[in-house]
This record gives sequence, structure tokens and C-alpha cells, in this order.
Amino acid sequence: MGLPAEKHAMSLEEFLAWEAEQPERWEFIGGEAFAMAGGSDVHNTIAGNTYIALRAGLNNTRCNVFMTDMRLRLGEDDVVFYPDIFVTCAEADRARRQLKEEPALIAEVLSPSTEAYDRGQKFAAYRRFPGLKTVLFLSQDQAHVECFTRSAEGGWLLTEASGDTASIHIPALGFDLALAELYRDLPDNETA
Repeated sequence: MGLPAEKHAMSLEEFLAWEAEQPERWEFIGGEAFAMAGGSDVHNTIAGNTYIALRAGLNNTRCNVFMTDMRLRLGEDDVVFYPDIFVTCAEADRARRQLKEEPALIAEVLSPSTEAYDRGQKFAAYRRFPGLKTVLFLSQDQAHVECFTRSAEGGWLLTEASGDTASIHIPALGFDLALAELYRDLPDNETA
């Protein structure tokens, strides 16, 4: 997460009007706008693979999968995020064009610069979405996925999968994601 864009607090309406004029993406938390950091090619490949795998798993359903450019609004707090990937199955979200509000699953590819924020403040905010059933954290350094699933009692259960031959079950969506698919075709290791 970057530095705040403005020192004075903005309303959601002010933020949306202001962001529409900006060349980059911004998240909105506590009345302040924060610039979104650019991702690496590894980050982008894992996110793209995850999007493709989720789309394939949700084929012939009314669920939609979105990537980085679609905003997700936590209405109770007027917070706006750009998750790496999210799924919504809500009919109301099908009619919304600029902001979605009812995610069933959110996935974040962890970056060294944003991992603490993604696991901390952002995950805490995500858990306030009432219909959210699953949050995935995908490592960039190795084939490893953490799946947090909301229990019937409201708590969050963690399951993990590691390695190219592993898969992770997504109970809320009723299918498994093969890590080999999520981590395929990664760019070569950086040399500079």
C-alpha cells in the first residue's frame, strides 16, 4: 500500500469522482486514498492463472470472476479495494457496473511489499463482508496456497496446499484448484 494521496478525509463520492481522473488505481480506506503498487510478472501470471482456473470451475453458473481492475466496496465502511481476483455470485452484483459489493471468494497474490497489509488490515476488512466464504493467499515464492474458509459459526478455518502435485479444495464453490494450474508458465527467475 502506498502513501495517502490526500491529507484531508474524502467521502466515498469525492473519492470516486477524484479517482476517475487519475491514471492509476487507488484504494480507499478511512477517508484516504492509497496508490496501488504495480505487480511483477510472476504476480501477474499467478493472478491470471487463478482467474482462468476459477472461471473454468464456475463455467455454467451465474457467478462472475473479476481481476485487478474491478472495484470491490465494503459498504458498511465505505472502503474500496482492488483485490487481485474475486468471485461474486450475487444477482445484485450482476447489475452493478463500477463497484461490486458481495464477494463469495477473494484471492490475493502475496507480494513482499504488501504481504503484511494483505494479511493484516486488508484481511480484517475482507472478513466483514457478510457473504464472503473464502479468502485465498497465494505465495509468489513457491507453489503454496492458504485457503481461509468461513465456518457456519462465523470463524475462519485454514487449510493449506503446497507443491506442484497438490490441490486445494474450495468448499464454498464446490471444486478443487490444482496448484500446477495456478503456478504454470511462470517467468524465469530474475537475474538482475
